[in-house]
Amino acid sequence: MKIILSRKGFDAGAGGFASPIMPCGRLLSLPIPVTPTQMENGEVGIPYADLRFDGQPVSEIINQLSRGRFDVNRPSHLDPDLDRDRYEPREQGWKQTFGQQDRWQTHLRSKEVGEDDLFLFFGRFRRTKYENSQLKYVPPKKGGKDIHIIFGWLQVGGKPLAVNGDDIPDWLHYHPHIVNGGIYPNNTIYIAAEHLTLDGHNLSRRGAGTFPCFKPSLQLSDPRGPMGRWRLPKWFYPTPPKPPLSCHDNLERWAADDDHTFLQSVPIGQEFVFDTERYPEAIDWLKGLFENCC
Repeated sequence: MKIILSRKGFDAGAGGFASPIMPCGRLLSLPIPVTPTQMENGEVGIPYADLRFDGQPVSEIINQLSRGRFDVNRPSHLDPDLDRDRYEPREQGWKQTFGQQDRWQTHLRSKEVGEDDLFLFFGRFRRTKYENSQLKYVPPKKGGKDIHIIFGWLQVGGKPLAVNGDDIPDWLHYHPHIVNGGIYPNNTIYIAAEHLTLDGHNLSRRGAGTFPCFKPSLQLSDPRGPMGRWRLPKWFYPTPPKPPLSCHDNLERWAADDDHTFLQSVPIGQEFVFDTERYPEAIDWLKGLFENCC
């Protein structure tokens, strides 16, 4: 089985700030905006006002966090789409999905990512608090630094769908990789499996979803370092014949101590792949991510 660490959601280049760790500990990955240039080229998306989190428009949350500086009238690119309650209406047959295109889909294809492989979606997050009934980021001096967190997953439930090539289910008509199907090159959609299965064991969890709240095992960033410096399990160090995480072939990015492996992750990139055949310890690590979820 292949595991893909997939960078998604707001960051410095798309959106301009971090997704929130809500005061209650819940994780809200903010879908990236469609840029003005993309809109000029005909790309469309779903308004932030039409997205919901705990019944509240996501546009209101963004307005508070950005202090009104983010234009919430811009459409969003809702992908991956992992939460049934994030957007309504859902048509019968809806499943969680993830779309990819262009060179990053080429990368996934070159790694032969397909049925039963597991995407772990991560993004840039920061703690928040309520102050005078307004949602605000916790200042860095009080523990509010930006960190990379795994917020969701999707196990591929079958052959990836080639948009404009395969038959597309009717319930997918809303998806950004369908409505923009004539714009995106090398356009592909991954549909979730019904149940999450690891090493032949059904974990009694859905094939895709979002982790309900933050816990330390979901954090990639080294607590003592900058966001892009990851602290990983010791077994993650790429000693031959284990190849490094894809896009991280430069061994100068890697270091280790007696307890952990450290990786200076690449600042640009979306899909980073490794496999459980060469990293069998990853199975227990994955199972741990799904334990003790709040």
